Amino acid sequence: MDKFIFTAMNTVNNIYDNRSVRAQNMSNISVPGYRRDLGTKTTGSAFLNVMNGFQSRAFALKDNNNTFESAPGQLSQTNEAMDIAIRGDGYFFVKGPGDVSLTRRGDLSVDADGFLVNGTKAKILDVALNPIQVPANRSITFSENGEIIIEPVGAEAGTRVNVGQLAMTSAIDVQLKKFPDGEIRAANGEVPEIDQSPRIIQHNVELSNVNITEELVNSIEDQRQYEINIKLISTAQELDEGTSSLMRLPN
Repeated sequence: MDKFIFTAMNTVNNIYDNRSVRAQNMSNISVPGYRRDLGTKTTGSAFLNVMNGFQSRAFALKDNNNTFESAPGQLSQTNEAMDIAIRGDGYFFVKGPGDVSLTRRGDLSVDADGFLVNGTKAKILDVALNPIQVPANRSITFSENGEIIIEPVGAEAGTRVNVGQLAMTSAIDVQLKKFPDGEIRAANGEVPEIDQSPRIIQHNVELSNVNITEELVNSIEDQRQYEINIKLISTAQELDEGTSSLMRLPN
């Protein structure tokens, strides 16, 4: 009976974690390039050992590696020159407050210091993994392979200057995970190889790959599972009390 109760309690705890993940997904549904979280992965069970007792209390073990849905989101045409998206698989390299990370977010702008940044103010990196500076310009073009071509302010009309190339990777055969800061990196901490195989489309931005309908349906299922397991705990208590009453000596 003890194991029965603790199994139900462990399930309730997992449901609680799932609800947090779903809430996180739904709160980021409007964030360009956001990757849907799938939660932490269960890797087995652990048992509490009691001296001269049974191993009756079991809990799920988790590897603490947050997995995410890598499928691309839909593209939305914005007609903004600074909006770019990757067609199919692939990632941009960026540098925020933490280590170098990967992102699909392509709502770009130029900050006060002239650096190319995305919507989170993370600096976009070039093929040498250095931040890209973009001079004042009349127009800007991003080629399919990530080259950045501008028409500088003050130059003759039609002048084209290459100011850098976006670093990209397809991250093939690389295990990726989300770190505590919410950024995507290789699970082993290494920077994936730059291969420039992804293709870019300008004047478009990739939307989040969160499916709001699926998240709501799963939330309803989580609530039902929660209620079932709470009922199981209550039933186990009633059975335990009934068994205890049978063992009492008559007065």
